[in-house]
Amino acid sequence: MKPTSKQSVKRRTPQQARAQNKVDLILEAATRLIQRGGMDGLTTNAIAEAAGVSIGTLYQYFDNRDAVLEALSGRELEGLSNRVMQAMTTARAGATGERIRIIVHSILTSYGGRRRVHRVLLEHALSRGPATRLNPLLKSLTDMLTTAGPDGSGGVRRPMRPADAFVLVYAFAGVMRAVVATENKQVPHHELEQSLTRLIAGFVEGS
Repeated sequence: MKPTSKQSVKRRTPQQARAQNKVDLILEAATRLIQRGGMDGLTTNAIAEAAGVSIGTLYQYFDNRDAVLEALSGRELEGLSNRVMQAMTTARAGATGERIRIIVHSILTSYGGRRRVHRVLLEHALSRGPATRLNPLLKSLTDMLTTAGPDGSGGVRRPMRPADAFVLVYAFAGVMRAVVATENKQVPHHELEQSLTRLIAGFVEGS
């Protein structure tokens, strides 16, 4: 029987490999269902069936469908943050325009064969409080932009002013949210990437 409230039962936190495997099966099943049909038909019963576990097992770890989506969205944002920060680190050794292009591409690129899943999960995550959800990533980007470092040519990369870094990072976050929310099909992906790169490069080089 489904619990009537979050207070009615204490959720289990997977401590052992077997328990973690069940959680992974549940999240993978939900991912496949989203890829197949979006949010339509995504129920706890459907997730449990696709995962090959009982509905009772699912409720041992998740209160409801939203809890499953919350876990998936958290993983998605963590993965996005890791990709962006890795791109930032890799791109620091190149010319300004190339660094920015790599960073932009790391965010706007399609994510393998599951682009629909990534879009749905990011849209869900950002709709639940984009400022809070993106704050760790935005702070990391701002800190990196305002800290001097090697520019790849033997010199030192000039740090951005805090105000400039703040405007640039949050403007970029706004574009990212818009792209995720609208899935714009009128503008080719590579043209959007080029335009955003030019915009950011002009801002950085002129700051």
